[in-house]
Amino acid sequence: MKVTEGQTYRMMQGNLNRITNGMQNLQTQASTGLRLNTSSDDPTAISPVLSSRTQIRETERYLETMGHTNDKLNSVDGHLAQVENILQRVKEIAINSVNAALSDTDREALAKEVAELRKELLDTANAQINGKFIFAGYKESTKPFTRNPDYDPDAYDVSDVATWPYLYHGDHNSTELEITPGEFLESSLTGNEVFLGISNKIVAANGYTVPYQGEPATTSITNPAPFAGAGQDIVITPNSGQIAATDTPITIPAAELTDSDNNYAAKIASRFNQPGTGLIATVQPATGDLGPLSLTGFDESAGDRYQLEITAGGVSVPVSLDGPGTNYDYTLKGLSYALANTPGATDITATGGTLGNGVKYDISSGSLVLTGPDNGAEIEIAETITGGSGGIGISPQTIYGQVDIAPSSEKFVDINGPGLAHLGLTAKNLDGAAGHVDLFSVLVRTEEAIRAGNNEDPNGAGGSIQAQIKNLETAANQERLSRSVLGARAQRVDAATTHQLDARTDLKKIISRYQDADIIQVYNELLMQETTYKSALNVTGRVSRISILDYL
Repeated sequence: MKVTEGQTYRMMQGNLNRITNGMQNLQTQASTGLRLNTSSDDPTAISPVLSSRTQIRETERYLETMGHTNDKLNSVDGHLAQVENILQRVKEIAINSVNAALSDTDREALAKEVAELRKELLDTANAQINGKFIFAGYKESTKPFTRNPDYDPDAYDVSDVATWPYLYHGDHNSTELEITPGEFLESSLTGNEVFLGISNKIVAANGYTVPYQGEPATTSITNPAPFAGAGQDIVITPNSGQIAATDTPITIPAAELTDSDNNYAAKIASRFNQPGTGLIATVQPATGDLGPLSLTGFDESAGDRYQLEITAGGVSVPVSLDGPGTNYDYTLKGLSYALANTPGATDITATGGTLGNGVKYDISSGSLVLTGPDNGAEIEIAETITGGSGGIGISPQTIYGQVDIAPSSEKFVDINGPGLAHLGLTAKNLDGAAGHVDLFSVLVRTEEAIRAGNNEDPNGAGGSIQAQIKNLETAANQERLSRSVLGARAQRVDAATTHQLDARTDLKKIISRYQDADIIQVYNELLMQETTYKSALNVTGRVSRISILDYL
């Protein structure tokens, strides 16, 4: 093959360009420290690098949020420490005020100091960070605590928040922090828990109507028929073990506990809630897992049919499965489709929904799970099979709502009687709601007791200094528990921060592996390329001097 002079020059020029481009690429890597400067440098590295950068930005957002939250938690802990100091000082004053040698002037001076400490407690309860009230729950722009203008010392009732000296205007929802995608952590404490001693769970269930609840018990109602017999009474005695003349046992006769309507749970709750029992009762929805649907030997052409009827509150919802040749086949999924198309069905998903009678159904677990209305109404179920065999395997049955009961005050409550067995309960003494107090009530009533010189009379002004000394210790324990909860949350934030820092380091390593250049290797290759370039220039120069005249 003949190589012309033009081809020779073009080949030399191409080699020089290739070497020059290689040198430029190495020079860029040496100056930037990166081997990935454009997408063409390594197309396969673009996706992991961009993905890691996105994750780093998200991680830094989490770290910034957790940093602010940690600052907030530290600030809240400082305020709680101040509350504990206030309670300790008031307790010291209360103990000193029991001294019989004190004059009215001395007691007035001590009462005034308690009043000033009460104002300091109010300032702490209404503390703000960056213009937001830290003990107001979600209502961060609302001052959580104000003086109750209708407060009357003679009308004070520990079980009625409307009679307490201070009112709470926040809510029971703690602010939450997203520490990792989809994982949230409560990052604050609510004023109702810290200062009033009322748990968020109680507020969510019953509001502030029953601020303190003791040891809970839950019924397990399956068949109330035995109540038709005599001698199945239930006896409830408040303050058991310390029974005073006014603590009269309350008897619920069996005749009042028969199943006579569509909401037996609500009927039971009303009997436990009657005045004098010292209990608070709330209903829970009826819930039942009916198991999988298994149908065999069905022939839709022969008219074989599976029917299910679900009744709640006196309202029935019937459905039928007629086979694969119709709208709904003989499967659990077919049953779900049939239920979804009943009149009044709402909130429909691929695996569940709510029927027109308020019953929720769900098949996501591979079995039919029913949940009754929130009012506790029972669910009645019946299935009819025409041809074939199988089904859910239930005879007509009733699923009852359940009842949660608990003491509604500090009193112990004794529940007894043979009727308990039919509710799935056993005779026991339920502990009262000890360990929870309203800090403002304690300080106000301590001040009242000191000013009146009431050392021991529980029916006198302030409920007696001795009683308030006990309440002050309870209040201090309540605050220590709040600080313990806060500390646990702070530890969780610290752990999440460490996790995110480690994750950011790992992501940066991934980016470095794809993007960063090995500087020593780059410099060595650059020197080699420069040497090659100089040699190529030398050869090119020699070739360019060759002429036909050299061979004549």
